[in-house]
Amino acid sequence: MGKPMFYINGEFVDENNALISVMDHGFLYGDGVFDALRVHNGRLFQLDAHMNRLYDSARIIDLPVPLDKEEFKKIVMETVRRSGYQDCYVRPQVTRGIGSLGHDPGTCKESSIIVYVTPTPVLKKERSIRVIISSYRRPPAFILPPESKTTHYVNNILAKMEARKRGADDAILLDIRGFVSEGCAWNIFLVKNNRVATSSISSSILRGITRDGVIHLLKEMNIPVEERDITVSELFTADEIFGTGTGSGISPVIEINGRKVGDGRSGSITNEIENKFNEFINETGVSVYE
Repeated sequence: MGKPMFYINGEFVDENNALISVMDHGFLYGDGVFDALRVHNGRLFQLDAHMNRLYDSARIIDLPVPLDKEEFKKIVMETVRRSGYQDCYVRPQVTRGIGSLGHDPGTCKESSIIVYVTPTPVLKKERSIRVIISSYRRPPAFILPPESKTTHYVNNILAKMEARKRGADDAILLDIRGFVSEGCAWNIFLVKNNRVATSSISSSILRGITRDGVIHLLKEMNIPVEERDITVSELFTADEIFGTGTGSGISPVIEINGRKVGDGRSGSITNEIENKFNEFINETGVSVYE
């Protein structure tokens, strides 16, 4: 049991009173940053890592955060407590704030602080996904900084729409060079001959918190893992492929562009890392209600 709860610029409010100005530049121009966390069984996973990334994202786009990190973390925890949820999705967000029409950030006097706590999104019953390789590309760093988790998500949305129109669950985007970048909201891992590879940060990826956790666990399991450029051909010849993300956890990819990955089922290393990751969540999460 529980109810959606929001913190907006100093106030805790319910869903009916969760309002922002239409003149907020986050609404008008997508000028803001956010992060996404999950609460599992009353435990908030990787709070420090997510908040560090949020502040880094803000620094990259020169967006001032009018709270120190410890204060912001307390607000996140309190918003979750007020929701009463044991399992939920948490989204801390900072926008440029209220300003004039026109995208000049100098008209915004103070950044807006927003925290959303809502029910965990309902995922498809079958955890395995079928994907396409999107015709859209991930923007290079000289167009948009991929390391900053900004609220400007049109690129990902267009790729997701393309996948749905082609009868797939999701899409893989390539970088501007033609190497594999990431999914619409998840990082990619492939397995070949019991070795694991994942796209490097040079491929315009957002460096995922779940991705980092999986790399750490693979090393603990003595499974070779490397971060490097990955070609499309490697996707078609992989033994296993899986995605990682806050919302989806570990998602086996069983088909790309209508071609089976491996034998068309979740592979042994994918299953093993999923079990290890679920243990990792339970062991490292911060209790919200103690």
